[in-house]
Amino acid sequence: MNAQLQDHPDELHRAYAVATPAARLRVIRQRLASVQAEMGTTRLVTIVAAVEALSRSLVVHASGRPSSTAEMRHRQFRDAAPAELVQEVLRLRGAARGQQQFGDDWDRFEAATRYRDLIVHECTYVGQDRLPHLIAAAEVVLRGLIELGGLATGPRAIR
Repeated sequence: MNAQLQDHPDELHRAYAVATPAARLRVIRQRLASVQAEMGTTRLVTIVAAVEALSRSLVVHASGRPSSTAEMRHRQFRDAAPAELVQEVLRLRGAARGQQQFGDDWDRFEAATRYRDLIVHECTYVGQDRLPHLIAAAEVVLRGLIELGGLATGPRAIR
């Protein structure tokens, strides 16, 4: 059992590395739907993780990059910060930098990533007055990634 527990994260990393952005987005949407009724801090952690996961997938599977090298590129970007990954997607897609692309939401998204890290690594919580702004900014960035990635099909809602 211990060996299975130790090996499973690597298997998941490999599976997510080769999964297309559309496939990743399906999982992300399911995960976001499952946290709608959760406490705000849980929703913040999940929405920032969603931006991070989708942006990493968009970078790994960028146009002109062979799918046979997806695992290697995934490892290359495994530890990149969410804002760094989004900036790389914007660069690859020929879009404006984060601040120009998302306006004030970019600053709030960067703050959201810092709060997410505090929640996860320091076992803390964020005041309820801040959470709606942070979550909303991350949702704006996620919707922007969906559109930039050509993944916007059907209703535009991310939930």
